[in-house]
Amino acid sequence: MRHGYQRWDGEQVPTRPTTVVEIMSRPTFALGVADARAGRPYHRDYDLWRDCNLRWSYERGRQWAAVAPRDVPLKRNGKINPEAVSWFTCDII
Repeated sequence: MRHGYQRWDGEQVPTRPTTVVEIMSRPTFALGVADARAGRPYHRDYDLWRDCNLRWSYERGRQWAAVAPRDVPLKRNGKINPEAVSWFTCDII
């Protein structure tokens, strides 16, 4: 059974607008942060994630963890920390 859009080599995949907070709120972003900060290798299921957005979120989380200081939490009181957003956007406080 075919689902939706079929991409051909060299063709741009469909895109949609998003926000930094939406990206940082994704569970795979947080997983990437946790794995990178713990010094773990890529998640064992990474190659099984069929949705490329899951991989992008995970990669972004790992990259954010490499740039943001370890004492900057991703979330505070269950919400994305504004200081964490500043590190994502390179608008360092």
